[in-house]
Amino acid sequence: MRLRGGVLLIPALLMVFLFVIFPALWGVIISFTGMSLIGVHALEMKFIGLKNYIKLLNDPDFFNSLRVSFLFTAFSALVGQAFLGLFLALLFRLEGIRGKSLVAVVVFLAWIIPEVVAGYTWGAYAHKHGLLNTLLSFLGIRPINWLYKHPLETAIIANIWRGTAFSMILFSAALESIPNFLYEAAEVDGATGWQRFRSITLPLISHVIIIDYILITIWTFSVFTLIFVMTGRGVGGATELWTIFTYYRGFQPPYEISYAAASASLMFLIVLALIFVYLFALRRVKV
Repeated sequence: MRLRGGVLLIPALLMVFLFVIFPALWGVIISFTGMSLIGVHALEMKFIGLKNYIKLLNDPDFFNSLRVSFLFTAFSALVGQAFLGLFLALLFRLEGIRGKSLVAVVVFLAWIIPEVVAGYTWGAYAHKHGLLNTLLSFLGIRPINWLYKHPLETAIIANIWRGTAFSMILFSAALESIPNFLYEAAEVDGATGWQRFRSITLPLISHVIIIDYILITIWTFSVFTLIFVMTGRGVGGATELWTIFTYYRGFQPPYEISYAAASASLMFLIVLALIFVYLFALRRVKV
């Protein structure tokens, strides 16, 4: 019976190997070569050792993309999405508040629409002649070219808008698992809403918060389409995430695909290190 179950897993495992494991290993392999997509020696796998990684660690543009990626992830995911998702999850548990259905529709709509559509929508909304400046003009505020003067801040807000739904769903499920009698007992003892949240809710969902952080960190570090459509690199590389940096090095002149592979491999190690920190914190949390 176990053998039959293992046989049934073979097609799925084969797909994972072909489309996940093999491309990742191939990327690591070519990062140690001088492969490019054009030129006399195009697609030539000449081993050059750690030259791509040394070049990467001396490239100020790479460190700029690293800085932008950390800022983008910290403010849009770890602060924005997680906190707003938790706030909305708590809000939807309250009774007697109107407009919850409308808020839920807006939040879910942002999550399900394609990234290209979301990028163009925010690009049009934050344009100098877009809806945002039109609304601000009624308050006597002069038009601001948000995508030019504040590209990273605009991108952060757009990503918060797009990704909050996932955190909200995760926290809503966690809140539903908390027994009501704990809140009832605390209320009888005279605990305030904040005291109930701090002493009951937060400790019981802390493991879910860490899991949410792990997932949204991975996803936010890999964001490409939304920001590329909205701002590209931004002025002076203001929104050049590591994904955009890697794209321009590998798929734009001079098409240094091996250099781009080195960038992707190094960033994978950085994200993996962050995940280990989260997992260490998760092990210390007592559920």
